Amino acid sequence: MDGEASLDPAPGTPAGALSARVRRAAVGTFDLMSIRLGERMGLFRGLAEGPATGLELAQRTGTNARMLREWLEHQAVTGLLEVEDASAPPEERRYRLPEGGAEAFTDRDSVAYTVPTVTEVLHAVGFLPGLEEAMRTGAGLVDTYGWREGRPDGNRARYLTQLTQEWLPAMPEVHARLLADPPARVADLGVGSGWSSIAMARAYPAIRVDGFDLDEVAIGFASRHAADADVADRVSFLARDASDHEFAGRYDLVTVFEALHDLARPVEALTAVRHLLAEGGSVIVADERVPERFAAPGTDFDRYIYGWSVMSCLPASMTDPGSVATGAVMRPETLRRYAMEAGFERVDVLPIDHFEWRFYRLMP
Repeated sequence: MDGEASLDPAPGTPAGALSARVRRAAVGTFDLMSIRLGERMGLFRGLAEGPATGLELAQRTGTNARMLREWLEHQAVTGLLEVEDASAPPEERRYRLPEGGAEAFTDRDSVAYTVPTVTEVLHAVGFLPGLEEAMRTGAGLVDTYGWREGRPDGNRARYLTQLTQEWLPAMPEVHARLLADPPARVADLGVGSGWSSIAMARAYPAIRVDGFDLDEVAIGFASRHAADADVADRVSFLARDASDHEFAGRYDLVTVFEALHDLARPVEALTAVRHLLAEGGSVIVADERVPERFAAPGTDFDRYIYGWSVMSCLPASMTDPGSVATGAVMRPETLRRYAMEAGFERVDVLPIDHFEWRFYRLMP
């Protein structure tokens, strides 16, 4: 009698164990693809309305019942959906989202919303041809594939909630200045889609925020988001270099959220940041919470950050011939060195407990 099938083609051998590990990674890749398909086709939103058979969900979502049945069975087998009675005939099985499923797959205001991560990882697959050339030449990689639907921003929910409800209030001097008169000026660098700037403007109704990013496409979306959030009168997004002399000495707070490791010349950037500060101003940097020392094998988080570093962050920064080639794995001692070379006197790690980011305050 046949036993349970295995992913290991050569049980008991080192090569078989490695092969099985790769196949498990393939299982995860199929999960990502199926989640993206489910989000694009509205299948998770359809199930958020209540449990359904394949035919019922097909009617809710305008999809093909047979294709949908296979997707539902895959989702249940992989553990992303629940089935009420697995022994029922295929057409009669009812599927539902597990506890937390609606939040993870449909609630873009939740910090647990996972669709942006799925979208970005699958987008990065398109980098592979360019990465082959980057590995040969070291000339870097430009994302030439584009975002037809705008850039997904997995940080949106954390900015709109944690940034202003937890992180900034945990810095009493900064929080007090943002609430005080005269109204504070904030420079937010590397803003991407603009949600960090928008969040600060919404939480501190007197401040003015200038968001900087050299990506004109991202700035376009950021400006649209600010208008939709009714803060465009106090938030300006600029596709300009913040080191321009006209911005010197203007800002009470400069923030750099998950962007410093992407910069080709971080010391020059931090030197410019220091010059942006008004008297008594503060600099807050948040970046990946990587271990202080290299270790192998590493944790799942280490693997995740190194994956982004190899596939995107490092090669993107190396398009500048003068790049110092930091990569996403920027350890605290590296950031401190950059800050000291830029003329800062001290770097403090702030007592903010976040699963992914470490927060630093740079003292001029």
